[in-house]
Amino acid sequence: MNIDERIKQELAKERQTFDSQLPEEQGLFALIAGPLKSRLRFWYIIVNIITFIVTIIMFWTGYQFFVMEQESGLVFWGICFLLAVNCQIALKQWIWMEMNRRSILREIKRVELSIQELAVRVKVS
Repeated sequence: MNIDERIKQELAKERQTFDSQLPEEQGLFALIAGPLKSRLRFWYIIVNIITFIVTIIMFWTGYQFFVMEQESGLVFWGICFLLAVNCQIALKQWIWMEMNRRSILREIKRVELSIQELAVRVKVS
């Protein structure tokens, strides 16, 4: 057995050890629910409620825009619709960034575990 095969076997063993210690990859619904367990859960809930309200406003202003017959009303409802869309985009961006932050923290913890395991092995050897 040459050195390359031994290295591959050792890396495979390490990978199995780390995979057993860490939770599996999360699906979309688990990622969405993840921030509800963090310190920012209060803000996450508030932002989701505001997003829901802005969505209702967005649909309502869009409907008003399409049923309006006067030009001044078209401009007003069109601007209101665009503002609601921009608010929707900003709020959804924050939600997705919060989910991404939690995912990155999980990966950092995975790397920390790997480094800690490697340090223990180096001290033993």
